[in-house]
Amino acid sequence: MAAPRRATQRAAPSTAPAAAGPGAAKASVAGVEEKLDVLTLVRLREQLKQQFMECSTVVDAGEESIPDQVMEEGLIEAVQIMDALRTKLRQNDDESKLILETIKRILMLSTAAMESQKQAREMEEKLNDIKRKRLSLKQAGEKKLLQIRTMKKKQKEELEGIEVGEMLKRIRRNLQKETEMTTLIQNIFQVVKPHTPLIKFPDRQSTPKPKIQETLQGRVPPLHGSAVPLSVGSKQPALENISPISRVQDVPDTSELVRTLPQKYRRKTMSDEEMEFIQRGGPE
Repeated sequence: MAAPRRATQRAAPSTAPAAAGPGAAKASVAGVEEKLDVLTLVRLREQLKQQFMECSTVVDAGEESIPDQVMEEGLIEAVQIMDALRTKLRQNDDESKLILETIKRILMLSTAAMESQKQAREMEEKLNDIKRKRLSLKQAGEKKLLQIRTMKKKQKEELEGIEVGEMLKRIRRNLQKETEMTTLIQNIFQVVKPHTPLIKFPDRQSTPKPKIQETLQGRVPPLHGSAVPLSVGSKQPALENISPISRVQDVPDTSELVRTLPQKYRRKTMSDEEMEFIQRGGPE
């Protein structure tokens, strides 16, 4: 009850100016009717502003005093209840025992509630720790996945580079072989010169084909003495002066054949001994 009295005491001073305000306003209105002066209008405006501010402060003070009043009333009621319980417990009767058991029950339940709240708080902390660990593991997993991806990409690039390098090496080897073959062919064509054929075949258009008998008679020398020239001072024909290679007509000499061979078939220049060996047709 003290709080409402204070509120009324606070509101009382403000009501007096509020009550005096309308009278002053009426007087000012009457003065305005008598004298329409600018100064009176300004004074009236200032008075209205001041009255409005006072009323607003009173309203704000009343709104602020309501929670304080409720709290004071609640505290008073709690003190009164505690005093009544103490007086009842001092009587030591059945009701007091029941009240005591109820109080103990309330205390036990409150302690259990506090313990459960404590456990819930601990469980929340553990859950938060698990969430933090999970988040850290998730971040570590993302980092590992990123590392694996980068490693795979790097390995793929290395494999591609190795494949490209092997391909380039293969192409380089093939190119080197081709260049070597090309240079060899160029050297062969530069060294090889057109040579005379080993056997000259007759032109059948200008000369007709001879008969076999005439060919043999022309190539084989006659064995009787009339056809063979006689040596001086002897009756036998000089057959020993005829070389076995020159007995066949139009057979080219081996030395000439060897000399006409191209450089491709000659490893080195042949000596006279080798030429004689070829002419003899083998060892003696």
